[in-house]
Amino acid sequence: MGSPAESPHAEYDRWIARRERWGARFALFGRTVFAIVAVALTVALVILLIVTLIDVAQPRVWGTFTQTGCEASARRGCRPFGTWASDDRTIVWDHVYLNGWTDGTGRTRAAYQPTAILGSDVVNAPVFTFAAPVLLGFLLVWWGVVVLRTAASWGYIAFPRSRWLGGRSGPRKRQGTLGIRGSFRRQYRQSLARARAGDAAADSRAEQ
Repeated sequence: MGSPAESPHAEYDRWIARRERWGARFALFGRTVFAIVAVALTVALVILLIVTLIDVAQPRVWGTFTQTGCEASARRGCRPFGTWASDDRTIVWDHVYLNGWTDGTGRTRAAYQPTAILGSDVVNAPVFTFAAPVLLGFLLVWWGVVVLRTAASWGYIAFPRSRWLGGRSGPRKRQGTLGIRGSFRRQYRQSLARARAGDAAADSRAEQ
């Protein structure tokens, strides 16, 4: 007795299986890379936030900044620099950069923190005195939301759906190209079943 004939769809099924295996491997690689980047960036943001909070508590020396020029910057457009002198005139600093902007006369109040971990080589306008920890705090919260939304979309965590977090109770099912949720193999099988059902209905109507 000969072996049973191979299904006409066997080769297609094998191709679909290989495609799904490779797709799963690429997805795992992408998620692993994202996890590594997420951990590294989160640690970096936390460290920067701690450092800026330490700097906020450092003593400040107030004085007056007088702008003498503006240096072109790709990120800031134009970064002002000039001379800064403390109120008691004991410290005079030439060619120092300013975080902030000046008034119409090119002068502004600015603070210098000689013991700061970050930014000990610049002076800060009053509005930028506490800007660094606030901005880093908002950035850290935003990045945390991005990581949580991504993890929820992959089904690694589950939390109630909300407007901001976009949570869901489980992994999102993929909508297939044939309008069927699930794998390509399932799409193919169900499309064949629908086609056979349509042919059978047409044959029955023709016989009547």
